[in-house]
Amino acid sequence: MAKLIFLGTAASIPSKDRDNTSFLFLHRKEMFLIDCPGAIHQKLLKAGINFKDIKNIVITHQHPDHFYGIIGLIHAQGYLSKKLAIFSNQTTILLLKELIRKVGLNRYPFPRLTFHDVFKRKFFYSSSSLKLVAVRNKHIRNSFGVKFIFDGKTLLYSSDTALSKTILKEAKEAQYLIHDCTASSSYFKEYPQLYKMHTDAKTLASILKNIPLKKIIPIHFLLLKKGELRKIKKELTPLGKKIYFPSDFSILTLS
Repeated sequence: MAKLIFLGTAASIPSKDRDNTSFLFLHRKEMFLIDCPGAIHQKLLKAGINFKDIKNIVITHQHPDHFYGIIGLIHAQGYLSKKLAIFSNQTTILLLKELIRKVGLNRYPFPRLTFHDVFKRKFFYSSSSLKLVAVRNKHIRNSFGVKFIFDGKTLLYSSDTALSKTILKEAKEAQYLIHDCTASSSYFKEYPQLYKMHTDAKTLASILKNIPLKKIIPIHFLLLKKGELRKIKKELTPLGKKIYFPSDFSILTLS
């Protein structure tokens, strides 16, 4: 059994009730923080997780809303945590190393940092009970989703992606899918540049309705217009009871 704690569900621009997308994946004694936007240590505390216990972070790409909280987290872990592993692509790793060095967080009393290129091997993390795979998506160069393999089940996560054949292929083998659902189809028509990097709700429902997933979790909501959330939910209705619509700090058990 695994558990998801959603720390944020919004796109790069947050709303009053939703911050940038990020979540915790917990399985037995293993815990991964997926993406790291602002004030992440406070969000973890609100979710009942001590931020000093975060040992593994995955950063899916180098856009600021996915990593800017990591500096504050490392700083807060000073004297409290001994080590922290960061998994990402090489571009993001080089960027983070430079930022961390410039603000002096690469030495005692801050945690010892290790960096891992997710594309170096098939499983960028592997234990007896959990394996993680980077799956390339369609957002920016070397952005990726994450496939979690545990207890004979698969969760696929790909926030920040346009329609991707690779992601759809992997989704057919998964039981659970967390996928970009940035806005309604009408919003995309008004701002067509979004199609290159994100997915609208109507398209998401259309492509997933015939895939036998146990649970579909839309995420990364851009709620700049009144009534946008209602439009998104309406366009997802063809997916029926498969849909789990997360809020910030909601918890989902994958059994």
